[in-house]
Formats: sequence, C-alpha cells, structure tokens
Amino acid sequence: MAVHRWGLLLLLLSVPWGGVCAQEEATPTVIARFQEAAALDVDPMGRLYVADAVRDVVQILDRNGTLQTTLGQSGTRAGEFDDPVDLDPTNGQTLLVADAGNGRVQRFSAEWQYLEALPVGSTFGGKSGQRTFDDGRDGSAVQGQGRPIALVSSDGDETFVIDERDGVVIKYDAQRRADRIIGGGVGRNGLQSPAALALDGNRRLYVADAEEAAVFAYDPFGTFIERLRIPRLSDIQALSVHRGKLLIVCEDRIVTWNPETESTVEHPVSLEVALVDAARQGGDLFVLTERRLLRRAFP
Repeated sequence: MAVHRWGLLLLLLSVPWGGVCAQEEATPTVIARFQEAAALDVDPMGRLYVADAVRDVVQILDRNGTLQTTLGQSGTRAGEFDDPVDLDPTNGQTLLVADAGNGRVQRFSAEWQYLEALPVGSTFGGKSGQRTFDDGRDGSAVQGQGRPIALVSSDGDETFVIDERDGVVIKYDAQRRADRIIGGGVGRNGLQSPAALALDGNRRLYVADAEEAAVFAYDPFGTFIERLRIPRLSDIQALSVHRGKLLIVCEDRIVTWNPETESTVEHPVSLEVALVDAARQGGDLFVLTERRLLRRAFP
C-alpha cells in the first residue's frame, strides 16, 4: 500500500483541519475486507458500521476490524435488505439503515434487534406519506416506492432521508411522520440530484448535489441558507461533520470546509481505487474503499 501514498494522506488528516504537518511516513492497517462496501460510520463507543451492498448486510466491527455481528441478508422481510447503501448509528442507541432496494429505512436497537421499518415514498398498496410499521413478528414486508440512498438523524430523533427517485430530501419527525420536503428542483435553490447528507448538531443540514457538483446548507427546518463557496466537486461520495468542520469525501481527494472562515483545505489522494467514505473517532481515522477498510492511529 506504500506505493499509494496513504501515509501522507492520513498524516494530513490527523492534524487539526487546515493545519500544517510534517512530511513523514505513516503506514495504515487494512482491518477488514468487503465485496462492495457502500458506507461507513462509527458510534461514540468506537464501533464501526459498514454497509456491504452486494451481500445485503451491515457488519459491525471493533476498531481492530474484528467482526462483532452481521445484520441482515437478502430479502424483503423484517431485518432483511436489498442494496443497503447508507447507515447512521446515531448515538449508539439505535441504528438506521437506508434499505434502498426495498424503499425503506429500517431501525434497530442498541442490541441490533429489529424495531421497525419506515417506507420512503408511497407505500405499496397504501397512501403517499402513510406511516407504516412492522414489528417483525409476522415477517410482513414494509416497502415504499422511493429509493433512500442517504440518511442522517438529529439529537431530537428527527430523520432526514434522500429519496433518489424523487430527487428530494424528506424530513421525518420523532414520530416518523413525513414533516416536510427539501428540494425538488423548484427555484434557484432547489436540489437537482441530492446524493449525500451530513448534520452539524442541530444547526445545519448539509446536502451534496451530484448534478450541481456542490454542497448546500439548510437549517433543520429545511430553510435554505447558502450554497457553500467550495470548488466544483463532481464526484462527491459522502459527507460528515467532525468538530464543526465539514468533511467532503470524493473519489480521489478529501476536502474540508470551515464554516467560520468559509475556507477549504483539499487533500489529494493518489489511489488505484476510489474512496467511498471516511470516519474519525478518538485517535483513529478510518478510510473505506469498496473492498477495504483501513485504519491509522494518531495522537
């Protein structure tokens, strides 16, 4: 892996955002392998969550890559997935999974037991926006006609979901009722092709738009704030927030945006494969490609 210059990239990301670092080598560790990883996140306890879309499972690992448990399998029943492409472990008490092929978001407990399913878009045979749950006891399928590809939840148990089929962000309240829709391509601030989400506490919702190659900021009520003054980014893979800074993961670089100074720092990455996602927890930085999860420790 040294030929890919991972050491320089990870050293850059380990210092404070926008800081200057020494040009020294650092070797990352491959801690897990996947068939087609689609998303990565980490909870406050340091547990790693990876959605493996081709296997239709979510794997939970410790910081060393040791498998703790595997959720799901291919299917439409409670706790089964069809193309899981994003996840959010919230505060470590619940896990949300964007089950794209089944048109729903599934919720699991802290013990990773299935809780309920939230259909995205119109339910099959139901009314648009209908709140539908499945307690998992009869195995009935809960599906929507939308395609959720990204999600994030707030401290107040609100959930924001990108429905790729309609090209909008749907906000669900704490009772999992559709509260409002962001985007739809209406007006100069309308989203064209939302692709990734991140939430900065209860202050800002960031939405990456693939067609616009840009990131937009909204307040938690869905009111447009601004289009970030960043370079055009045509290959945004994921968004996350760390210590108030926005982390923008692209195929061959990672860009950070500071909302206080409205400035960016770009970290080019030279790899034979594209980056998929990245997450930071404590003294670790985790970087995900389609087939590998890597870790580098730093102070």
